[in-house]
Amino acid sequence: MQRKLLIYLLALCQNLYFSQSIKGFSIPDSLKDRSFEQLEKSFNTTLYSNKTKAKVYANTILLKAKKNKDNAKIANGYESLYKISNDGQALLFIDSMITVSKKMQNHNYLSEAYRYKGVYYYYAADYAKSLDNYLIARDYAKREGEVYNNINSCIGLLKLELQDYPEALKLLLGYKNYLENNNFTNHINYEKCLYNLAYAYHVSNKLDSSNYYTQRGLEKNLKSKDQDLYASLLLVSGINTFKQGKPKLALPILEEANNLFTKNPNNVQNIALSEYYIGKILYNMNNKKFINRFEKVDSIIITSKNVSYELRNTYPFLIDYYKKTGNKEKQLFYIEHLLSVDSILTKNNHFLSTEINKKYDTPLLLNEKENLITDLNSKNYALFWVMSIVGLLISGLFFLQIKSRKKTKLYQFKANLLTKKPEIKEVISKIDGLHNKVPYPSLKQKNEKSKLLSLSDSKIKQLRIQLEEFENNKHFLDKTINLDLLSKELNTNRAYLSKLVNELKGQNFSQYLNELRINYIIEELKKNKNLQKFTIAAIADEAGYNNVDSFTNAFKKITNTLPSYFIKALKEEEEEDT
Repeated sequence: MQRKLLIYLLALCQNLYFSQSIKGFSIPDSLKDRSFEQLEKSFNTTLYSNKTKAKVYANTILLKAKKNKDNAKIANGYESLYKISNDGQALLFIDSMITVSKKMQNHNYLSEAYRYKGVYYYYAADYAKSLDNYLIARDYAKREGEVYNNINSCIGLLKLELQDYPEALKLLLGYKNYLENNNFTNHINYEKCLYNLAYAYHVSNKLDSSNYYTQRGLEKNLKSKDQDLYASLLLVSGINTFKQGKPKLALPILEEANNLFTKNPNNVQNIALSEYYIGKILYNMNNKKFINRFEKVDSIIITSKNVSYELRNTYPFLIDYYKKTGNKEKQLFYIEHLLSVDSILTKNNHFLSTEINKKYDTPLLLNEKENLITDLNSKNYALFWVMSIVGLLISGLFFLQIKSRKKTKLYQFKANLLTKKPEIKEVISKIDGLHNKVPYPSLKQKNEKSKLLSLSDSKIKQLRIQLEEFENNKHFLDKTINLDLLSKELNTNRAYLSKLVNELKGQNFSQYLNELRINYIIEELKKNKNLQKFTIAAIADEAGYNNVDSFTNAFKKITNTLPSYFIKALKEEEEEDT
């Protein structure tokens, strides 16, 4: 605490300008006669290709500026040193830049400096300070200028942490459009914007869009040669390739990105992401080295306190592995880490959802409201319309709230019924008020309407047996299974198989597959308390689904409730039993 206080006081002290970073540094003879413009050009040229040289240029700029007592150039010197700094000094350089900028009362420098400070705290996962500094920078920035739009895109990245994908993408695309409309496409910030869009579309599972922006970013990188951005774009490309079902192609891409990140560890979150996906590929290949990768992810998370919902999925793998190997100490160790990670995610999520709404979204809405009222004040009927709109909004919100409460109660009621002892389909029938409806028959109980099938009795019998094996072996949990693939495995064609499933099960193949998976996961959740602790994404994965939305929609359609409500009902029932 005392050390932090000392650093803070030093950052405010004017004497810091003459001691920080340049102690013991002397300007090389070859640079003494260079102008500031020449030095800054050399710095920008070497920034992404040779950081050792870039640091010499940055220190030369700062030292010359101090000797000339040129505050603007002093600020530029601190900005340059911040850009090449990989350690705790980065914050000192930013604070020094802020102090000089305040002395000049220069809003342009202040907006840049506070934006840098927001980015610093964003990568440190201190979202409270990140948001506060972004908003300070936004107040100093010229409205609708480059920095102003850049800050909005930075807030978009914070919204990405909240999984508010539509709003995040709206802000990121807004910045991209600004850069394109103002001919800034050769600026490094445009390349960074392309990467941010590639990453945002990746986490929102829109892989085609993600690949499009990744490719555009890599094309721009051929000119900038920024190794950090190159590694980040490779990372997204590797993850997308893995998600598209090409793990062998993805592995070398992810390993190359991982090596680049490790050489220049500016962003430990990206190191953790590359380790996580390499670990997933090794796990799928039954390579035991996957555990080393996941343990490294855990080490990074616990050290940095920086975690995402994506990386959180590391822990079920670790816990399950040590459960299978009988190592109870390690199993408990990672359960405790998972609880700690969930606490961090809950805290960050609660803060962001509250603070962004209070400090960013609400002021924007109020500003729009004031502009609207100002425009309407010139008309006599302005107040009437405003009050009418407000009244309608309040009525609408009240109606939606009542509707939401009713839906919540209905979900809870149906989830409670689903936990009871009767067979799942009978419970579902009761939920829907169909007490007299006969449950869906099993394959053995189902009436064959073989006349509608252009197949021999022996072929139908064979397919029935094969479908029973498909169910008994739980082959339906395979994420790649579909009508075409299964028909090939059963040595028939898709039309015959589709008709057979329709006649025997009274459903199309998609309904049949969803019902098998949902029935399976319901029973597993009832039996396995550890599974109840998994995220919905992890449970969806266990049930054979590629994404949460498909799983949730199928669960809701079959049970008329949501997975979260069912899990909650199971836990409440267990508490009552104890």
